[in-house]
Amino acid sequence: MHPPLSLTLTLLLTLLLTPLPTPAKTTPQTPLEQAQPRPHQNPANPEQTILKTGNPLALPGPWPWYADPEAHRFAHTGPSAAQNYWLYPTYSAAYEQQTFFDAFSSPDLVTWTKHPTVLNITQIPWSTNRAAWAPSVARRPVPKRPPMTETAEEDAYAYYMYFATGDGTGIGVARSTTNSPAGPFADALGRPLVNGTVMGAEAIDAQVFGAGTPRVWLYFGGWGHAVVVEVDAESMTALTGPFVEITPPEYVEGPWVLKRRGVYYFMYSVGGWGDNSYGVSYVTGPSPTGPFTATPTKILQGNDKIGTGTGHHSVLTIGEEYYIVYHRRYPNDTARDHRVVCIDRMEFDAQGNILPVNITLEGVEARPL
Repeated sequence: MHPPLSLTLTLLLTLLLTPLPTPAKTTPQTPLEQAQPRPHQNPANPEQTILKTGNPLALPGPWPWYADPEAHRFAHTGPSAAQNYWLYPTYSAAYEQQTFFDAFSSPDLVTWTKHPTVLNITQIPWSTNRAAWAPSVARRPVPKRPPMTETAEEDAYAYYMYFATGDGTGIGVARSTTNSPAGPFADALGRPLVNGTVMGAEAIDAQVFGAGTPRVWLYFGGWGHAVVVEVDAESMTALTGPFVEITPPEYVEGPWVLKRRGVYYFMYSVGGWGDNSYGVSYVTGPSPTGPFTATPTKILQGNDKIGTGTGHHSVLTIGEEYYIVYHRRYPNDTARDHRVVCIDRMEFDAQGNILPVNITLEGVEARPL
């Protein structure tokens, strides 16, 4: 026996108009689906909400692809952007398109302002006009000039950017023409500060450590070798000591040195930058040049449901709180240059060991300055 035709049509229409259940989504897959900053319930007080950054960070476009982020908090930043957090990443694209550096500033880690093309390497004669990578920005106090005026504080610091170009051609140094971290920066030497391969280390991935103190150090190196050299703390544009190789086990690239309670943590990227073996390990030592412990500890690695290829990081220190800023890839996105900037908490145990980082979609709480 068949049901009446009217009933059949009704059932058919009901089935067609009923939406199919949406599969549960645990991870963003495209930039349009990234975890934007949004309120989250406070576990300690369910009636209170907390604004979090979201991961990846909501950096202004038009493109979302950035890598190798260096993060800073500059308490004074000149006339255009006072009291800000700053990010200096690599534009993640084909080498021929990497001819500039953008910077980003934020008063709270949530809302970001883009400062486009703070350095244009096509204006640098010794550059190969390609592969602008991994900038490191440091500042040094400069004497105030009398008479003291309301704007005298704007000249209190000089800002320097150390950058790699040409896939190992050299590491250069540029100075901000405005005494602001917003730049623009201009080449300060007319030649590389580090010229080509040193002790097997490709001249990439600079980090300047100790700026503003009596001794300043430059770390760098790709191709599985890490090198450190002392920088003239007065000029910030000259090297004053010998190159020293300090390559720890499993080192690949991306050195970052952090000092905490008298211990120097030498952190670095391990694995392959194009896949999910990429991560961050560290060793420790009593001085900026070591000697460092022989056994590394891995503290940052990817998660197939949240993000992969986690590496090339920096650490933002706020008092006794630490934030690891790094790049990663969307799950299942295999495009070579699709890398995005993320931030998560980094914590230590009572013995001073860095705990494994829990990578998240939520990011960290807003931290207004």
